[in-house]
This record gives sequence, C-alpha cells and structure tokens, in this order.
Amino acid sequence: MIGLLKLGFDEGITTEELADALRRHADEVAIEDLERLAAVLEQYLRTVPEALATALGMSKDPHCGRAVAFATGTILTYIFDEEDLLPEASYGTLGMLDDAYLVHAFVDLLRRMYPFAAPSLIYAAPEARTSEVVAAILPQGVAESLRRTCESTILVAQALFPSGQGADTADSAFEPQLRVTEAVAAAATAAATSPSL
Repeated sequence: MIGLLKLGFDEGITTEELADALRRHADEVAIEDLERLAAVLEQYLRTVPEALATALGMSKDPHCGRAVAFATGTILTYIFDEEDLLPEASYGTLGMLDDAYLVHAFVDLLRRMYPFAAPSLIYAAPEARTSEVVAAILPQGVAESLRRTCESTILVAQALFPSGQGADTADSAFEPQLRVTEAVAAAATAAATSPSL
C-alpha cells in the first residue's frame, strides 16, 4: 500500500502544478516566490508515504503496537476522507497539505512518545522550518488544531491500549483490570440520590 501511495505522490506532485495552484490563491505574489514555495511544499508532500510507513512500522512493536495501530488508523481516516478541511476535489494538490501536516506532526509525536519503538524504515522528518511554512499556508488555527488532534488521538490510544514499555518481553503484556469495587461504590452513591437505580 505504501509503495502505491509513494508512486502516486511521485507522479502526481510537481513544483509546477503546486505553483499553478498557489497562483489561483495569490495572483499578486511574484511567480518566483510561488515557485520557491511550491518547491518546499513538494518535498514536504513527497515524504508523507515514508511518514506513514514509519507509523505502520511502529505499530508492530510489541510494547506499544496496539496503541500506535489504533492511533494510526484514526489518522488514516482523516487522510482518506474526501470531505476533510481542504478537499482535494476543490483545492487540488494543495488539498493534501492539511493531510501532510497531520501525518508529519503525528509521526513526530509518536517518535517522542515511543522512543523505544524502532520502525523498520528510516524516515527523515521535514525540518521544523519547513513545517512552519506549511503551518503558515494553512487556514488560521488549523495547524494548532491538527497538532492537538495528534496529541489527543495518541492519549486516547494509550488509555485504551496501555504501553508495555517497561516490560522485559512481549509476553508480559498489560492486562486490563476491571474496577468492580469502584463501580459498586458509584452505584451505591447513584442509588442514594436517584431512586430509579
């Protein structure tokens, strides 16, 4: 799947196409400036398949894989949504910028949250300055919202699938414990305040 995605990105994204799309949104900007910006955006977009491959590789780690897989699935849902913030049908190649920003921010956060999970692919993340350029082109507040989405997605995944990071082997996996005593106490409190329970 990643190979097909990479092929599509390699064949479907060009500096010229991006510069033309940018011109439609800022015809007052000099063509040289648009071409320089388009070259930055092209490289940023082209690394999305490697970023996704990194997340998928991390999902195979026995100590955090289930959480990473869950979070990655959530991110993929957004990426493949045809009606996301910047639909490709309306924005063309520029419509992939929100998807790319989300993916790169997500993988950056995964790497910080799970430094022990070594993906099978070497992924060179875009420089911070490049991500700042992409954040600047997105509508106001979108970059911050996408970063918060990454954080909350990973936190939910960690709550649902706690990490076995401290475990010596994959065999000592986390086993969730039901909190029956707490539930009985909550039910007793609820019954005292509501006769229907």
